[in-house]
Amino acid sequence: MTEKQNKSKNVNRLVLTCDLGGSQTKAIAQVYPDGIPIVLAMSPEVADVSKGSIERLIQQNQVFQGNTTCLGLGEKYYILGTLAKTMFAGTAAIRDLKYQYALPKIAGMVWLACRKFNFDSPHEVFVKLLLPPGELNDGEYLAQELKQVLKTGIFTPTGKLKAKLRNFDVSVEGSGIMAYRRRNIQDKYFQNNIGMLMLGYRNASFYLSAKGNPGKSESTELGMNWLLEQFVERTAVGLSKYDSRLIWALLAAGKGDFDDLRALSRKTTESGIESDLKLFQKVLPDVRDEYCGALLRWIRNIAVLDEIVICGGTTEFVTTELTEHFENEGIPIVWNGNVSIPKKLDTLDLGDRVTDVWTSHISHIKMLDKNLGHDRQGRTLVPTDNNQPTYYNGKVPEEVWIQKGFTPMHEGV
Repeated sequence: MTEKQNKSKNVNRLVLTCDLGGSQTKAIAQVYPDGIPIVLAMSPEVADVSKGSIERLIQQNQVFQGNTTCLGLGEKYYILGTLAKTMFAGTAAIRDLKYQYALPKIAGMVWLACRKFNFDSPHEVFVKLLLPPGELNDGEYLAQELKQVLKTGIFTPTGKLKAKLRNFDVSVEGSGIMAYRRRNIQDKYFQNNIGMLMLGYRNASFYLSAKGNPGKSESTELGMNWLLEQFVERTAVGLSKYDSRLIWALLAAGKGDFDDLRALSRKTTESGIESDLKLFQKVLPDVRDEYCGALLRWIRNIAVLDEIVICGGTTEFVTTELTEHFENEGIPIVWNGNVSIPKKLDTLDLGDRVTDVWTSHISHIKMLDKNLGHDRQGRTLVPTDNNQPTYYNGKVPEEVWIQKGFTPMHEGV
């Protein structure tokens, strides 16, 4: 082995694909080239704080959790995750553009990945970020900012984190799922108008592939947050749209389970709780119908479709209504792009909520393999057996790979 090859082998290269969702910050992290990808997730709340506040928390050992961290980026300091909400009244910043808090959130994911892979700092970082169509032009600005803070060093609970940003790529939300769909239907992709509807917490995005060519792409504020606001305003019994229980209660109620909805009542008597529940049950169908109506009016004005791919966490809430509409229109629905999330990857049990970031990560790795000349030699990204290997300083020992018995790489795994 040459000196150059030996040096390259000892370099920790961290690949990170990020989805800064309004309900959760999600990422797929991988030590390149042959590390096993893992799912990272953190609550979306962020709070600007003083350096003194961070130092106090570190002394109290309160930030060493998977769902919380603190950061210093130059002269600015942040708390991210659960602790931002519970101690500093941090919010998910739904009204702000995603890029506004993208830098601390990406930095937080880099730190969390280092913790998971058991090294202090990666030598090189490759980042792919998913943004709504209207925010793609912010990528160049974010790349320069991230490059600078990684070069000078990020203040973290475990010391200063420094690395070289090798590449920063920005893609539209849902692009990974569309790329997955293209690879799976091949020629048919170039013969049809295929729309992709991404229903997230913060917004809804639409992307059109017009016989293989990029078509219209738009975003609207018709995400789950719109539903929560309408429900809270119309019930007017003191609910908060920021209550993390609310979204899960509405999802359960849509399936006929009203126990979580009942628990949201702030009344102290049984009769008061029952009164609130009846109000909730009356308002909810109207809110859902109006949401679907607004969503479908928006889509109708964009394009004529041969097929629609629908994905995102909010789809669970309006599956019946969307199915009925597109069946009546004679437009086939492909839910979540028919993507299969590897069970060994989905250790946080996020299911379809990581479909977009997972398929984007596949595209990210394919791009890096091509540009860096790496041949996977038929190995999968995720092992097919029941045991995740133990990482040593962010790497999987070669003898572990030999024991795994990989099958040829394809999108499903």
